Amino acid sequence: MLKSMNDYINLSTGLINSHFIENSHSEGLLLYWHKYNGDYIQVREHGNLRWLLINNTLQSVIDTTNPRSLLLPHLQHLALQWQTLTAPNKVLELGLGGGAIRNYLSHKYPQANITSVEKNADIIDCYTQFFSSNKNERLLCADAQQILKSAQNIDWIILDLFSQIDAPRFLFEEAFYKKIYSALNNNGVLFINFLSQHESQLKQLQQLLLDVFGCNVSPQKITGYVNHIVVVTKKEA
Repeated sequence: MLKSMNDYINLSTGLINSHFIENSHSEGLLLYWHKYNGDYIQVREHGNLRWLLINNTLQSVIDTTNPRSLLLPHLQHLALQWQTLTAPNKVLELGLGGGAIRNYLSHKYPQANITSVEKNADIIDCYTQFFSSNKNERLLCADAQQILKSAQNIDWIILDLFSQIDAPRFLFEEAFYKKIYSALNNNGVLFINFLSQHESQLKQLQQLLLDVFGCNVSPQKITGYVNHIVVVTKKEA
């Protein structure tokens, strides 16, 4: 049973620890519970930490006193990538979750036009009610593939739709990545948070990106997690 903040946060890194992640479905105060199409959505809270779970799997966690901070290691890895690049004008986030990425980017790049796309209206409601740090936001309840059909001049696309089980089929189809390629500016960047325990899926993704973007990618494994961060840039033809 987790009882103190030291059981949740690694004091040396400021990151959520693995012990908390493993127990997050049963810890803290239950603020929200809802069943949607067979998925169980929960929001739980302990002290200044608040987190979102889907089917008992941790999706996002924020510090309510500092919602723009990033508490999961794969998000800090992404932030290190972003900090090396020119500030974006237009960002498209595919997959909202608890909005940790959105909260961070909105603070770090206040002039950027940031659009988040989430198919599940209940997730958007949870974000708005429990996780948002800014009430004036561009959130679209829509299918990512439909939005990509008309998206253009995007500097960064952040793809966070993968899960360990039953990832949508289109995430392994070339047509989907061709839509992303078309939506990006020249030198625009695609960032993928890829969750997989199967090497074959990772190789399949690498081949798709090679076919569409014309370059090999080197996924970065997050130590101790199933997350891989993949970054690929659209080069001028």
